[in-house]
Amino acid sequence: MTVGLVRIGRIVRAVGLDGLVGVAGSQGALGELRRVVLGRGTEEREPRQIEQARPHGRAWLLRLNGVNSREAAEALIGCEVWAAREDLGDPGAGFYYWADLEGMAVSTTDGRALGRVTGLIETGAVDVLVVTGERGEVLIPLAPYVTVDLAVGRVEVNPPEGLLELWE
Repeated sequence: MTVGLVRIGRIVRAVGLDGLVGVAGSQGALGELRRVVLGRGTEEREPRQIEQARPHGRAWLLRLNGVNSREAAEALIGCEVWAAREDLGDPGAGFYYWADLEGMAVSTTDGRALGRVTGLIETGAVDVLVVTGERGEVLIPLAPYVTVDLAVGRVEVNPPEGLLELWE
């Protein structure tokens, strides 16, 4: 993760002819932001002002300064969208930013340690935790199996029958 920045989504498509981009994974954070930072992998980050943001299903549509054509919007597909931590508000009760989960300890509801959150995957339907422990990596759907306690810094999993047995 980039220091001081929180990944809030990724540009997944160009919309229309005048530079609108579709962003997935934002969990609503984009509604309050006036600026974001775009980048791919470890490439240099590029700050952009948000001129307009509106929800569109599970995604957001953004108009970014300097992006005035479909071609310019298509060039941004695949860019990660980051925000300065100080620009993000409280996500609200029962919600969290993915960056808050990375590195958290993960255990089952009966106290069995599974490892730590090493990533998250956007699937379009249900986001998935990547948990890495002594036995390797396991993917766990966030809903309805995961409870997050930010105050304690712990993720608790109530896995479906047979999920963890496959991991052992």
